Amino acid sequence: MALLNDILKWTESLSSWQRDACRRLFQKEAGLEEADYSDLYTLLKMENEIEAEYPVEAVPLANEHLPAELVPTETVTLVALRELENVNQIPSDHKLTFSESGITVIYGGNGSGKSGYVRVMKRACRARDQSEPIHPNANDPTAATKEPRAKFDVKVGGTSEEVEWSRDGTSPNRLSTVSVFDSKCARSYITADQDLAYLPYGLDIVENLANQVLPKISEKLEAEIEGVDVSKLPLDHLLGEAEVGKVIENLSVKSDADAITFLGTITEDDTKRIAELETALKEANPLAKAEESRLSAMRLKTYAEKLAKPLVWVGVGAVEKLQKLNAEKNAAEAAEKKAADALRAGEELLPGTGDQSWKLLFEAARRYSTEAAFPGEEFPLSTEGKVCPLCQEDLPETGSHRLKRFDAYIKNDVAKTADIARKKVETEKGKIEVADLQITAEEALCDELNALDDSVPPTITEFQASIDSRRDSMLNGLETSEWDSIPALIESPRTRVRQLAANQLKAYRTLVRAADEEKRKKLEKEMGELSARKSLAKSLKVVIALLERMKKKAALEKCRSSLKTRPISDKSKEFATIAVTDELRKALDEEFNALGIWHIKTKLNERSVRGKMFHQLLLDLPTTNKIDEILSEGEQRAIALGSFFAELALANHSCGIVFDDPVSSLDHWRRRDVARRLVKEAKIRQVVVFTHDTSFLGQLCDEIEAVGIPNSMSFLEWQGGSPGCVNDGLPWDHQGYKARINALEQAKSKIAKVWPTYPGEKEIGEMRHQYDRLRATLERVIQDVVFNGVVKRYRDWIRVDSLEDVVGFDRAEYEAIDKLHKRSCDVVTAHDPSSAKAATVPTAIDLGNDIAALKAVVEMIKNRRKAAKTAT
Repeated sequence: MALLNDILKWTESLSSWQRDACRRLFQKEAGLEEADYSDLYTLLKMENEIEAEYPVEAVPLANEHLPAELVPTETVTLVALRELENVNQIPSDHKLTFSESGITVIYGGNGSGKSGYVRVMKRACRARDQSEPIHPNANDPTAATKEPRAKFDVKVGGTSEEVEWSRDGTSPNRLSTVSVFDSKCARSYITADQDLAYLPYGLDIVENLANQVLPKISEKLEAEIEGVDVSKLPLDHLLGEAEVGKVIENLSVKSDADAITFLGTITEDDTKRIAELETALKEANPLAKAEESRLSAMRLKTYAEKLAKPLVWVGVGAVEKLQKLNAEKNAAEAAEKKAADALRAGEELLPGTGDQSWKLLFEAARRYSTEAAFPGEEFPLSTEGKVCPLCQEDLPETGSHRLKRFDAYIKNDVAKTADIARKKVETEKGKIEVADLQITAEEALCDELNALDDSVPPTITEFQASIDSRRDSMLNGLETSEWDSIPALIESPRTRVRQLAANQLKAYRTLVRAADEEKRKKLEKEMGELSARKSLAKSLKVVIALLERMKKKAALEKCRSSLKTRPISDKSKEFATIAVTDELRKALDEEFNALGIWHIKTKLNERSVRGKMFHQLLLDLPTTNKIDEILSEGEQRAIALGSFFAELALANHSCGIVFDDPVSSLDHWRRRDVARRLVKEAKIRQVVVFTHDTSFLGQLCDEIEAVGIPNSMSFLEWQGGSPGCVNDGLPWDHQGYKARINALEQAKSKIAKVWPTYPGEKEIGEMRHQYDRLRATLERVIQDVVFNGVVKRYRDWIRVDSLEDVVGFDRAEYEAIDKLHKRSCDVVTAHDPSSAKAATVPTAIDLGNDIAALKAVVEMIKNRRKAAKTAT
């Protein structure tokens, strides 16, 4: 733990991708996969702001990944694992229990559900080997989204606790103190000096970071750098004296992409300028051509002024003026009508009195009276005896008063105002009606416009139609007062014509310069720059892509500084100096001897590097370039086991330990050594062993029986269509004769309770099955009792009839065994019995008597053996 904590603290000084690599190395002792290296390479690129193919979030090594630190006096013991949810197809009501002291052995064959329990324990106890995923029930479509969970019962210092675990949560600290043997961990490696060195637990994180991860990532980096094409050969056609050529020649990671894009962007004006320069530089007589351009500019400018004239009559201001005059006229006429209504009030007058036609009549009468009838006298006449100029009758007093009232009405300001307003409207209307709004160009000018820009003449035609329509609408507005319906003028082509005039004037100046030798050189240079920019525009995407590759390559090359192995290798040596002690060396030697690899010796190597003393624990073996050529797979497994026990002995705690198939790849005789070592360890701490190896299971049982330590045996199997069903004891084939006799007695008791007077096929079949087991138990008695376990057989059957000739075997014991064996053979279906006999099967009482007879034979043999020992 101390070493792991030191390594964790050191990783905090590393970059985020390296910290993520340390976590992966800790959790995947068997080695990182290609997907891991791809993720780490992506993290390296993201850290250096290089675009990655897919995002990856760094998960650095943290306390939650490591075993928790223990209080020195605190011991954590496993009691049970229960209520598994979404773990394979294991039902949640199954419960796996552990012996709180001694050893717990859990046997499970292929497909029994053993791996489901083991993987949960590995994750919960923060085992380093977490490469195997915990799968949900594959037969449940909804299970894929569900999180595996489980509950553990533990005792901490003798106090019971319940601990909950979930796959996606942080493993509980309590469970992390239980050590799980990581069989995939390589505890040895070949150094740069071709020595075979030992790696203390956890130090492989640092060592593999330097020796595996960084070289692998470097390999990926160099491959990608090599694959980035930064050749400028495809752009050689852009080189030259122009600015574009210099930019391409000096193209590098420092180049400004925006500046290059600006340089390679050709506007419409640039295109026109190129055409203008080409024309000017190709012209044989530039001055003559210049004069043509000047005259053209003048014509166009004059025509542009003509296009502006209609706006005086139909522009926005003209419409507003006409609308205002019309409004004033309407207002004046309304006032006039109001006065006329007042004139007619009070007496019966002829219709239309006070209207415009009546006014004209009255004014005509005035002129006739003052000019012809009564010269020098005011009208209306006030002298008595005068006659009316219209009817030439004498004027009564009432008539005289009426004429005076009419005169006052005529002379009133309202009437004058209305007359003035009407005249203004009529005047403006007349001007608009007679205004010359024709803007169509003459045929020669139209041809000239077409030659310069063929889109201009159509706009002139459209503008003429818009002017005519607007004038008509304005005049109609005087009648309808619907000014909002007057159509807007379309955009005038005047600006475009003026631009054409400016272009022609510019062409004139260019042609004049082209006629001057010195100024012509400047034009040629300008043409060269524009032509180069035009060429750049065609290759702009290629140039920008090359610049991006240059910058990417530079960024990738910058990553090399993060892949230096020397600092990490030096740190590994420092950690090794702390972790490797003479005490550890002695512990390893002791464990190697116990596990049958006594020929592998350890030696402590000291050397000074730049003034610092470093320690290294070496395995004293000849070396080559590959571990597999030095150590067999079994020896590597034995080294891993020995290392685990040696470091455990120095760990200063007595918490439980868990093994999953610890003897894989080991020879038969080395399995015996492992079984013996596990049982020895079980004397001082809780040991839990999962195995599917039947031979190793038998060796474990022998060692447990020989030492007599507390133990718990169980096996896993399918039941009810689901795996992981927990059964006490061992499967029948692996039980000793005592367990078998006990099982036979329990079966006999169940049969006796339901045995009918006349048994049917079901009962007969069950009885034959029990006698089949009785015969097998009898053969196990011969192996374990008669021969006292001296030999173990690999043949599935025993020739009981040969037992008679065994030297030293008592005749009575033989006859009792032979009798039981023959009786069993007569009952079981291993042979086809004669149907003519119609023999009945034994009853439950008979079975009980035969079991008792077997127990008596066993006791007889044991007593005789005991008496023989006493006699000697």
